[in-house]
Amino acid sequence: MTTLQINTILSLGILLFAGTIWLLLIKVEKKPAVSKAEVLLQDLSQLWIKNGEVNIADLAPLWRDERVPETIEEVSIEFQNARIQEFYNKHIRPLRHASQQQAVCRDLLSLLDTEGQCPSVVNVSRDIEASWDSNTYTLLGQTNLIDHSLNVAEQVVRLLQESETGYLMPDTIIAALSHDLGKLPSIRGHLYSLGEHPLAAGRILVGLQSFKQLPLKEEILQAVKFHHKQPQELLGKTLKRADQLARQQEIEQAQERLQPLEKPPKWHNEAKSQDGIFDEKPEVKKKMAVPKLINLAWLDTHALLKDMRPYINKLEGRRFTAFSMPNGFVYFMPKILEVIAKKQAEQAGVLEVVTMEKEEMREVLLSIVHQLRQEEVIANGLLQNNYFGAYFTVTMKSGTTMNGYYTPCHAEAFDSIAVMEDAKSGILLDVVSVESVHEEKQA
Repeated sequence: MTTLQINTILSLGILLFAGTIWLLLIKVEKKPAVSKAEVLLQDLSQLWIKNGEVNIADLAPLWRDERVPETIEEVSIEFQNARIQEFYNKHIRPLRHASQQQAVCRDLLSLLDTEGQCPSVVNVSRDIEASWDSNTYTLLGQTNLIDHSLNVAEQVVRLLQESETGYLMPDTIIAALSHDLGKLPSIRGHLYSLGEHPLAAGRILVGLQSFKQLPLKEEILQAVKFHHKQPQELLGKTLKRADQLARQQEIEQAQERLQPLEKPPKWHNEAKSQDGIFDEKPEVKKKMAVPKLINLAWLDTHALLKDMRPYINKLEGRRFTAFSMPNGFVYFMPKILEVIAKKQAEQAGVLEVVTMEKEEMREVLLSIVHQLRQEEVIANGLLQNNYFGAYFTVTMKSGTTMNGYYTPCHAEAFDSIAVMEDAKSGILLDVVSVESVHEEKQA
């Protein structure tokens, strides 16, 4: 082997060795660096104490360079209605562990805040609420949808707390706030006209983007749709019971607000003899103090009578607030006078009348009736002086009777009695007679 060949082999060997070293260096540089961090025993022990076992996912934050704080963004919202704001602050804002339900509640409360001043009762004959008697319907009609929805939601909170089933609280509050949304003016449509306000409420729910993310959305929908029927699940049963309790509370509150000037006579248990004559004369409960007449310079009696006219013989399902009789009398619930008077007072800028409590409102009603007496509108033979209404017994063709508190008027102040009688329909056609409920009947 020549010297040239030996030099060539050595050169190739050196080049091969150098190339190998270069490749190894590149490989080492590309290998990711492994960071070492110490896990303190006290951090690890807290997981053991808390859970009794350690999941690898729980350990992950311990070896991260930075701990991830568990923070939930606080959503600030203000409602126009003071009671909605109070309910939100007390029951919805604390639901930080249920952020999805919290978002749905905000959407529902916003809907109520915008349109919830409407009545909480349905005026469609096919609806289940049409089965209520006229007295109950009138009383419940004084509670608007905001207050009713919040009343039901508060009953839900109470019921679930008492039964120690608070885990259902967020979802059941959603059902409570939404169960009657089908009564909102902007929602009323075909389903409402069919008497299916619960189904209409369900459509509102499924239209909310926030609602679509809820795990129990189907159970909530079933509770809303069947809250007047027979719900099967605990959520639905709780909603139905809360709705019933809220309605009972609203009736009691309405009765307190609208307590009339005179209370109905308290009859003894009347034992009849064989010929049908009462053995005892009924005892009349002591009357309340008579309110004073006040100056109603802002009242336009001509406009008042004009606004009273549309109420006569108007049926809403089986309910009515004013009706005529062939003998020339028309009977109005005093609530009609109150509603129209407050409307006039508001237009005249007399705001103290708009916000009057029941005691003061009696004076307004008595003063209105006094002015109508001067214009010979009031049927004086049916209504004693110093009263704005009296109790009457209405007898139907079937023989059934019902008592109502009415202000009796002469029909000619409103229209021809024949025209008004021709407009009667439904249950009004079955009214046979109206008699004063007095210990001594007046002519």
